[in-house]
Amino acid sequence: MKPFFLIADDSDAKAAMLEGMVRHAWGKRVEILRAHTTEEALALITKRPQIAFAFVDYEIPTAEGPAVIAALQHANPSARIACVSASNLERYQKNAAETGAEAYICTSLDSDTVEQSISSLLMEWDPHGDHCHRVQHREMPA
Repeated sequence: MKPFFLIADDSDAKAAMLEGMVRHAWGKRVEILRAHTTEEALALITKRPQIAFAFVDYEIPTAEGPAVIAALQHANPSARIACVSASNLERYQKNAAETGAEAYICTSLDSDTVEQSISSLLMEWDPHGDHCHRVQHREMPA
């Protein structure tokens, strides 16, 4: 069975970019699940608590990303979670890390930096590669 990869983001453009990067890195080795709101994400986590990977937007509508991160961390403590947000506020990074995100990627930085950060993270997380090791929370440059 393929591992599940949750992309929780209300921006269709950003979600499509993230899905494209996951597909480019891993092909069809994961099943991607999409959520546009906190409620949709929480429903997917309830239905599929074995979600192994997630990109979660901090400013996803209603309860915000940390609620999704905490719920997934509770359902599957080994899940690999990154907060991927346009905001680079320090308190957002801290809240995401405290609820279980191991990485925070700011998508409002230049596109090369964003793509490199996401690609590196996907290499580290690769479920079929030699790069699958837990990384410490990383902060993007301001």
